[in-house]
Amino acid sequence: MSHHIRHHHHRKPTAAEAYVCIALVGVCIVATLLLGAPIQMGILLATAVAFLLALRLGFSWEEMEQAICERLGRMGSTMLIMWLIGMLLGAMLFSGLIPMLVYYGFQLIDPRYLYLGAFLACTIMSTMTGSSWSAAGTAGVVCIALAQGHGANLGIMAGAIIAGSVFGDKISPMSETTNLAPACAGTDLWSHIYSQMWTTIPAWVLAAVLYTVLGMRFSPHGTALPETALTIMEQLDALFVWSPWLLLPVVVLLVLALLKKPVVPTMLICSLLSIALGCLVQGFDVALGFNAAVTGFTAESILPAGFQLDETVAYILNRGGMTSMVSIILVCFCGFSMTTILTHGGFLEKAIEPLAKNLNTRWKTMLTAEFATLVVLSMGGISYVSSVFVGEAWQKPFIQNGMGRPCLSRTLEDVGTCAAAVIPWCSSALFYVETLGVPVWGPGGFAPYTVLPFVCPIIAFILAWTGIGVSKLTAAEIAEELSDIEHEEEEAFID
Repeated sequence: MSHHIRHHHHRKPTAAEAYVCIALVGVCIVATLLLGAPIQMGILLATAVAFLLALRLGFSWEEMEQAICERLGRMGSTMLIMWLIGMLLGAMLFSGLIPMLVYYGFQLIDPRYLYLGAFLACTIMSTMTGSSWSAAGTAGVVCIALAQGHGANLGIMAGAIIAGSVFGDKISPMSETTNLAPACAGTDLWSHIYSQMWTTIPAWVLAAVLYTVLGMRFSPHGTALPETALTIMEQLDALFVWSPWLLLPVVVLLVLALLKKPVVPTMLICSLLSIALGCLVQGFDVALGFNAAVTGFTAESILPAGFQLDETVAYILNRGGMTSMVSIILVCFCGFSMTTILTHGGFLEKAIEPLAKNLNTRWKTMLTAEFATLVVLSMGGISYVSSVFVGEAWQKPFIQNGMGRPCLSRTLEDVGTCAAAVIPWCSSALFYVETLGVPVWGPGGFAPYTVLPFVCPIIAFILAWTGIGVSKLTAAEIAEELSDIEHEEEEAFID
């Protein structure tokens, strides 16, 4: 945290300065949203405001710039993954894999189990790969196309896709958030995953029941496929060649994921393989494949002369490419710059000080930790910041109340990883909007149907209140853990 890098000529902000800073940051972001302007602009304005207030405390721009660069360096792998998800989606459209899955999906999947099927497919995909984004960007895109063809509710479908994707992102040992949260709370990966089962499994079961019920209530007209689905199938069949070979990139992706190979090279291999299959199976030009990977696939590039492309088919096909991720990566850049100034300047630390006082019960500790995670997440736009900040700030209160570190690391994900999907300016929510084409809130929005962001924190609070599944500590363990924390704090102070 900030006390490791603060020099002697800086002073800590007063409570008034901290609250004014956070209020002004909030006003900048909310005002931008209300004006309908790009959220990146709001976050940049908020960053400028935070920096001007940091100047009052004795910080220089050079020092803040260095801190921002260091923090952005740590999220380099995340940005690489974003670029490569865009590349993989464009390449899989070019190869004909996604069109083929859509085509056969209409024939094989009972519309009554459409939502449940999407939820299960994305659960499996995200657990295997450790990435909610790769699950939503591949299986999710197929499921949205199926929902469109059947005339199903796109908000419910996107909610089911995101719920399944977030499940794997929370539980998979290959997920970045699953590795970051225990590191921030000072516990190990497997204790963290076991602890998460207490909140995530009940939420998953509840979600599965909800999607089954909603699917049963959705009754397509008759047993025949609707006109939209038939048009989609007919046009896709005319534009692409179907072959089992097209499944090869998915097989390679899952095998490399199970072998715990790094996600970036894995996605690059699968993207290049998809481009090769597009050339060999579809007979498309390799330059088109590279274009699809970089700037996105366009159906117009492969249309025969005089072919009238249906609007829904165009919507399914015209997407992907590395450049489709630019706006989300800009949010990450801007968001990390802003939160670096807020944490480095001590504004966040001071603002949550009152929360951390008088935490003498389990439920108060849990409630304040959840609230703080939500606030920091809302301000930073990415769950990494809230995990780092709250993971450090709430260790002592959790231990004092007999709740172990795995309980704290679980809380970071119950709120951070889950809620990032439903806060409109968070990078995760923006990714889902960009990839699935469905708004977060409002008419047709997916947020009310995502289940996990609402249910996991409630279950966590109930567990803390009852004392069940909180990684209980004995009096001796509490004393030992607190002694270790105090020792670390003294060392940091000496440094």
